[in-house]
Amino acid sequence: MMDKGMGKCCAALACVAGLLASPAAWAQDPAPPPADPGAAAPPAEPTPPAPTVEPTATAPAPASDAGATAPVPPAPGTAEPVGEPKAEPSPIASWFRMDMDNLGLQLWAGASHQLGPISLSSDIYITPLLGTAEFDIGPAFTFGPVTLNPMVGFAFNFLTQQPAALVAPQLFTYVDAKPVYFESWILGSFSSMFNETASDYFYSRDFLLFYPTDDFGIGPHLELTIEANEINIADDPATADVNEASVDESGLSSLQIGGAIGLNYGTGNKLLLYLGYETQAESQLGDKLAGRFTFIHNF
Repeated sequence: MMDKGMGKCCAALACVAGLLASPAAWAQDPAPPPADPGAAAPPAEPTPPAPTVEPTATAPAPASDAGATAPVPPAPGTAEPVGEPKAEPSPIASWFRMDMDNLGLQLWAGASHQLGPISLSSDIYITPLLGTAEFDIGPAFTFGPVTLNPMVGFAFNFLTQQPAALVAPQLFTYVDAKPVYFESWILGSFSSMFNETASDYFYSRDFLLFYPTDDFGIGPHLELTIEANEINIADDPATADVNEASVDESGLSSLQIGGAIGLNYGTGNKLLLYLGYETQAESQLGDKLAGRFTFIHNF
């Protein structure tokens, strides 16, 4: 019995060994599944970050935008050309003025430069009929609607190529308290230091305008000239009808009383019209009327 059992065991082992050695048996068995299902495919390569754009003068790139999606460029023909940045408007207030009166055509050009808390005003004044040009300069002080502008000036005669006058002191007062506007000029001009036959004088021009509308103003106007020295001049045919003995001994050589009209004449433009009566005989050049047309442009 024992032999028969041993024989059966040996036969069974022989069969198992035959199956393990047979290639066909391996081919019929399924491949074992991997231990980790996610390990079947290799991990994807990480996406490299976008290159950092170097900042330029026209389009600085903030540090927080590194790696961000680039903006879509505009369609061809719609992008504005890249060029120099637009110049900002000049902060310098400037103006141009033309007068026409008994001195002929007169031209002004002036500006105000801000020097810290001080506003420095300057202008040039040209009288082509006399051949003179004058430069004035001085600070301007503003207190609400009131501006005070003391100045000093020097005039040169380009016809004679000689100094013409020291124009000082000067004080210009402007009060713009709509609907009322007031303007005053007070100045002295001294020419005798350069020419003994020239006159020294004090001059004042004052007018007050009331504006019933934004573009139209009307009011009184006063001008006077006081001679500061006595000069001896040859008889002038233009004043042959003037009695020299009737000249005012007080030195008042001209006193004009009249009215003025102010008109806004478009953006930055103003027109002033003055018509008055000359009360002093020595200044009545054949007529007692006096007047002036003025055009001003503010830039």
